[in-house]
Amino acid sequence: MYEEVFPSRMKKARNNTGFTQREVAKETGISQPNIARYELGTLQPDIEKLGILADFYGVSVDWLLGTNGGKNNTISEEIKHA
Repeated sequence: MYEEVFPSRMKKARNNTGFTQREVAKETGISQPNIARYELGTLQPDIEKLGILADFYGVSVDWLLGTNGGKNNTISEEIKHA
């Protein structure tokens, strides 16, 4: 599921901000070919790059991945108290 959502969210985030792939690459330090591969779904970023992209686009990692982060309060509470 997430592998299908992520590429379209990456492209949507870039289009919404008005940047080209080349501009995103220059600003984030992630190569343009990798940005293109993320948007095509042929490559997935590591956790560091995922965070960089979320911050750059001003969106949450949850949104990029298409998750419902934070909806399961039981698990969230368990994590807080661990």
